[in-house]
Amino acid sequence: MPGKNRRSLKARATIICLRSGRVLLVRKKGGKWNFPGGTIESGEHPIDAAARELKEETSIRSLGLLQLCTLEVDGVLHHIFTAQLGDYADAVADNEIVACKWVRRDALTATLLTPTASALMSRQLPALTV
Repeated sequence: MPGKNRRSLKARATIICLRSGRVLLVRKKGGKWNFPGGTIESGEHPIDAAARELKEETSIRSLGLLQLCTLEVDGVLHHIFTAQLGDYADAVADNEIVACKWVRRDALTATLLTPTASALMSRQLPALTV
């Protein structure tokens, strides 16, 4: 966004969880599928926000979050993290999330995803390419 300082942008932690070649998606009531994540609270570190949001939305406690990159999409600064989870890890919808599902990376399409998730997909992030 031209002329806008990065510090004045809304900041979000977004987590790409991987398990056996599949990506975790979450959905709010009446919405499309998105990656887990949410707003970074004032004074909160992005990695702490990622861990908090992942636990709040999916009940997953991930000790292995890795920062992938930071991208601006539609005026929001996304701090992107990845987590490689074992086959035993399962997500349980919680908080404002009504459903979670694991989807093959090659099945992630714009019609399935929110506009923001779709925009992140278009950035060809290594964690999302097959």
